[in-house]
Amino acid sequence: MPETLPSIARYNAHLRITADWLLQSIQHGKGGSSAHYSHLRGWSAPYPETTGYIIPTLIDASAPLDDPSLHTSAITLGEWLLDLQDAAGWWPGGLLKPGSARQPSVFNTAQILDGMTALARNTGEARWRDAAARGASWLARNLGADGCWQIGNYREGVNPSYYAQVAWPMLQVWQLSGDDLVHEAAIRVLDRIIARRVSNGVIAGWGFDEDRPAPTHTIAYTLRGLIESALLLDRWDTYGEPCMAALEKLSRKSQIADGRLPGAYREDWSAVSWYSCLTGNVQTALCLLRVEQRERDLRLVNSAARLVDHVCSHQQTGSRPAATRGAVAGSSPPWGRYMFMRYPNWAAKYHADALMMLAARLQGEADR
Repeated sequence: MPETLPSIARYNAHLRITADWLLQSIQHGKGGSSAHYSHLRGWSAPYPETTGYIIPTLIDASAPLDDPSLHTSAITLGEWLLDLQDAAGWWPGGLLKPGSARQPSVFNTAQILDGMTALARNTGEARWRDAAARGASWLARNLGADGCWQIGNYREGVNPSYYAQVAWPMLQVWQLSGDDLVHEAAIRVLDRIIARRVSNGVIAGWGFDEDRPAPTHTIAYTLRGLIESALLLDRWDTYGEPCMAALEKLSRKSQIADGRLPGAYREDWSAVSWYSCLTGNVQTALCLLRVEQRERDLRLVNSAARLVDHVCSHQQTGSRPAATRGAVAGSSPPWGRYMFMRYPNWAAKYHADALMMLAARLQGEADR
């Protein structure tokens, strides 16, 4: 037996309980996926943004887990999101609480495009492609010549660098629709963000607040959006290569600290180390594995495995309470600054993605 197979079996076992927890979040989500669970307040309201990008995770996990219910759940989530889409094309921001006003959201709309395009590719049904096209058109129409949005931002007037994660889903829609206006708008966003890169590899403004340290969650959002866009556009030198200095730093830190990244970084790379952002850990692993798909380098695989293993070691695997079995906390320790004392659905989503990508890479190595 190849030596990697025991680790693949372990990753698949973690994938199973992660998928089961995501299904729990859907059962409690009143149509969508509940944003998070906490021991103090229980299950939250559903979150359209993360419900959107959980869809491709469920589709991808259905095959390795031999579980058609995951695919069925993905379609059910998509139908819930179709009902929420505004006639203008946008989807609302924030958690969907009863009676709350619905306002357009740039970032949430883009993350839902990820789910719509996954369903369109997987099923071939026009309803998903059409919804994605309307959402991407709304984003393109409202983008300024400077690559910024004036409406629909998380903070009014602030267009952070992690909007690279908006450009990438827009380009996925462009692949399906051929809409040149969407393509051109995504390029404007990417060009504005890549221009913010400074000499130490940091991309300025990649956190929630420009005057506070950026969690590895939004750092990885920024890098992943640029990497995926570079690969999709075949413009690695323009959008991919500028990410490598930051990724190499994070990869080295993974090696030195046995997979534990600091929770956040300032723009001089000084770290907030007393906690770790577990979501950022697995998102960084995904960035490393995507780069490694372009140019094989087992050192990157090793760094990614350490990052994933660290999160596996903190994943809730016991049977009690049932609401946390398979969950991933926002932070380690759980009282860290990122998602204090909560288990967010996006942490589980990205953990599942990283487990699948890593297991597939290791299986490929074992089959050689």
